[in-house]
Amino acid sequence: MRGHPIYSLSFFYWVLSVSVPSLVSPYDGPLYDSSAFTECKLYPEKPLYDGGTLKDKLPEFTRADGKRVHLPIFKLQDITPGTIYSFSTWIKIKNADSAVITASVGDKDSEELCVGTVDAKRGCWSFLKGGFVASTLNLSSIYLKNSDHEDLEIEIASASLQPFTEQQWLLNQQTKINMARKRAVTIHVSNKQGVRLEGASLTIEQVSKDFLLGSAIAYTFIGNTPYQNWFLERFNAAVFEDEIKWYTTEPKRGQLNYTLADQLLEFVRRNQITVRGHNIFWEDPKYTPGWVQNLTDSELKSAVNSRIQSLMSKYKDEFVHWDVNNELLHFDFYEQRLGPNATLEFYRTVHQQDPLATLFLNEFNVVESCDSTSTVDKYISKMRELKEDGMSMNGIGLEGHFGAPNPPRIRATLDKLATLGLPIWLTEVDISDTFSKEMQAIYLEQVLREGFSHPGVDGIMMWSAIRRNKCYRMCLTDPDLNNLPTGDVVDKLLKEWDTGVVKGQTDEHGSYSFYGFLGEYKVTTSYGGKVVDAAFSLSRSEETKHFSLQLPVTST
Repeated sequence: MRGHPIYSLSFFYWVLSVSVPSLVSPYDGPLYDSSAFTECKLYPEKPLYDGGTLKDKLPEFTRADGKRVHLPIFKLQDITPGTIYSFSTWIKIKNADSAVITASVGDKDSEELCVGTVDAKRGCWSFLKGGFVASTLNLSSIYLKNSDHEDLEIEIASASLQPFTEQQWLLNQQTKINMARKRAVTIHVSNKQGVRLEGASLTIEQVSKDFLLGSAIAYTFIGNTPYQNWFLERFNAAVFEDEIKWYTTEPKRGQLNYTLADQLLEFVRRNQITVRGHNIFWEDPKYTPGWVQNLTDSELKSAVNSRIQSLMSKYKDEFVHWDVNNELLHFDFYEQRLGPNATLEFYRTVHQQDPLATLFLNEFNVVESCDSTSTVDKYISKMRELKEDGMSMNGIGLEGHFGAPNPPRIRATLDKLATLGLPIWLTEVDISDTFSKEMQAIYLEQVLREGFSHPGVDGIMMWSAIRRNKCYRMCLTDPDLNNLPTGDVVDKLLKEWDTGVVKGQTDEHGSYSFYGFLGEYKVTTSYGGKVVDAAFSLSRSEETKHFSLQLPVTST
């Protein structure tokens, strides 16, 4: 099982000094431990952070509402408002084959906050990882519970609670970003005889980014040049909000219409934008065309095959991803009608038709909240179940429709998902419009930073398409394309996560070094009146990238 190391402090200081000198200060706090375990084990592992503030502390046990349910409780002391707490423990249950165990913080008789969940099993130890940000709630204790089994007994081991200040959390994010999103580069400049040139001038510019950050677009994008220009100034990836969904392309049986999708595709092709395919099927019957719901089972089987063939014949190689069967953990329209292997057949057929596309399981409430239907363990189990059947599902899609985000629980969930070794995408990120525009921006920044700083995440899509002068829940601009606070956050992070233009001169060894975000670069070198242009790429690696340039000059 793949884990993530805790990086040394010396490396931590080095990457910070190269990229964000203003943040470098004596650091005596903990380094975030990305370790995660998704298999039930005969024995628990040692506690993270040597137990943190729970070191050598044993839980108390209580009964719930007079039932024979044994609830482990950790009494909390010295909880500091604004502090970020990472929590983990190993859990084993008795008197049930399996159960979803929820860890909550607060007072069990009043308002509570979910810390994390785990799908525990009888006879072996399962790993729960999560966390919380201390707030104004009554955070008197952490307790674990499950209400489905009246006689359930819960055992715990290797519990850990590690506090981080906001600054410590930011510093840990930054070192992850430097490890996963940046790379050291040394450019060597010489003449044609191979003599290294000291004092050669260099101008280095990042022209494209490896990390994919984008937004949903919709039919209102078509022909809207100002909106298109605003988009192109920022994003390198897109997803169509509704334009290839079945209810759009075939609202009546046999009447196919791909006009809107084709027009949007023409834009993304022309501007070299990476685009996701969302979605082929949607398990929620509410979003399944009415005519499809009225088919007999045999007619439905024929219709779904026609749907796949129609899309693949038109759009093979156009979309880098396909969300083949959307929200499978929450709904089961096709599974009920066509049998438990329906999803397997969908993915197998799509892979045969478009073998180079990455096929995703796209689901909500995996990172957003503690939903017992879509826990991280249920998601992982579904991925493994379908993989064992030979299905080519190889992408993790997390929708990301957030209320108030819980950063340490987001991070912990991503840690567990990363053990699968598959690309992770946040596919539909937005923040509830029940918050003010300013609070939406604060929460959006938290989510984007968690996603970008996690090494397992390959891309982020925001669900912010403007339709009829509004968005699903969160816009980045007003109808006149003036940035809202959320748009300002996006612009700030885009600038922060871009190397931009770097200028310098070669040293006495004819070399110049810098630290750049992954992507494509152009470099202009001048010496003795001669100028040479070149290009190079930065891909993820722990090794320094060495790039050599030669100028048609004679050494002096």
